[in-house]
This record gives sequence, structure tokens and C-alpha cells, in this order.
Amino acid sequence: MVRRLTNIFHVEARTMLEGLKIAWARDFHQVEVESDNALLVDILRNGLAGTNNVAEVRMIHT
Repeated sequence: MVRRLTNIFHVEARTMLEGLKIAWARDFHQVEVESDNALLVDILRNGLAGTNNVAEVRMIHT
């Protein structure tokens, strides 16, 4: 079960990153993101993304 939750987290983080890349490529730099993944949102909002071990989350932060 833990492995499956980890995979879901990775997929949602990757999806968010890809969406942000599209927005940034179109010169949208202030975007509002919605997600039902409370853990991902909390990590991004509280500045913990830079220390997270999930590569996609770190890339969103940079």
C-alpha cells in the first residue's frame, strides 16, 4: 500500500510539473494551481520542496 501511495504522489507531482512547464513556456509566470493532494500542496506552500527527495517536487520549487 505504501508503494502505491508513493507512485500516486510521483504521478501527481509529475503532472503538476508538466502543467507548470507548459504555463511557463507560454510566459505565464504567476499561475494558480489547484490539487486535491494535500501533502503535495503543503510541501510546496511551506517551502519544503527544495529538501524533498522526489525529483519532480524539487523541480517545481526551482
